[in-house]
Amino acid sequence: PVQVYNWTQRGDPAFVERASGAIIVLLAFLLVMNAIAILLRRRFERRW
Repeated sequence: PVQVYNWTQRGDPAFVERASGAIIVLLAFLLVMNAIAILLRRRFERRW
């Protein structure tokens, strides 16, 4: 996230595009990891 912030502070439009792409990739990664955590939690949940 810090690198993305640094890219947005530069004036070059290429860095703004790169930062936008990095944000999308990080959000997708976060959603995938969250989905995996939900699936693992459901699979290994104890039944009382």
